[in-house]
Amino acid sequence: MVIKFQGCGLRVARFAALGVASGFLLSAPCQAAEQSISTSEAPPYSMTGNVSFSNDYVWRGLSQTFGGPALQFGVDLKHASGLYAGFWASNVSEKWVPGANLETDYYVGYKTGLGSLFTVDLNMLYVYYPGGDYRKALDGKTFTHSKPNTLEPSIGISYDWLSVKYGRTLTRFYGWNVNNSAPGVFSAEDPRAGVTGSTRGSQYTELGASYDVMESVNVSLQLGREWIAHSTGLNWSYARIGVNKTLADNWSLGLSVWATTRPDAFKNYAALTGSGDTDSVARTRAVVSIARAF
Repeated sequence: MVIKFQGCGLRVARFAALGVASGFLLSAPCQAAEQSISTSEAPPYSMTGNVSFSNDYVWRGLSQTFGGPALQFGVDLKHASGLYAGFWASNVSEKWVPGANLETDYYVGYKTGLGSLFTVDLNMLYVYYPGGDYRKALDGKTFTHSKPNTLEPSIGISYDWLSVKYGRTLTRFYGWNVNNSAPGVFSAEDPRAGVTGSTRGSQYTELGASYDVMESVNVSLQLGREWIAHSTGLNWSYARIGVNKTLADNWSLGLSVWATTRPDAFKNYAALTGSGDTDSVARTRAVVSIARAF
């Protein structure tokens, strides 16, 4: 990196071993200028955001919009220490999340190096659905009060373009309980599938890879497994392969293909609005998106 100091009449190249030698090359005013420029180039805080539109919102292989389109927005605040916090939101369908049209995610975390090879990411995620409540499903009398809001910490470890992640819910899994998700409540394809106890402690693990095949094209892969605590026939595995193309002015285009082990419990799943609509929420599907970062 080359820095030009106004009024010094010099161009000084920054080398890793510059150290004390710079004291003999620069006058005090020039040293002060270099420090000022370095400070302005590396502020302690940074904020980024993004907005995207896609033909579906798929989460761990399951459609959250019942196959409908999604508009999503996110913002992240990061500190040079590795601490970060963020907010993300997307529309969802009441057919899948009773009483809710919106999902909002709030998260905080800490990312740091582990030696010189690995990066560790500690994250706490709170998922909140304004208005979401299972007692609003169907005729309003079938299920008792249960909100889908969920608290889930996770730990991730990455090396170069590879990563592994593990998370576990500290609350019930998105409001599922023996009242609203017991055997017989899910698809008729598997009447035995359902929750048999508390879903607190549900967990997932995920392997990921992200690689830039060329300057503006990234290819990514996810392989994951979700376990629902105290349940029968509800665990599933999922996979996603995606490609993202960066365009001018921070725009990008993405294409992802999702596939799952498709538990029978999610086949021809009846909408929780009582409309009679059905969707195989875990079926294989392609998601096309357009996004802009800012």
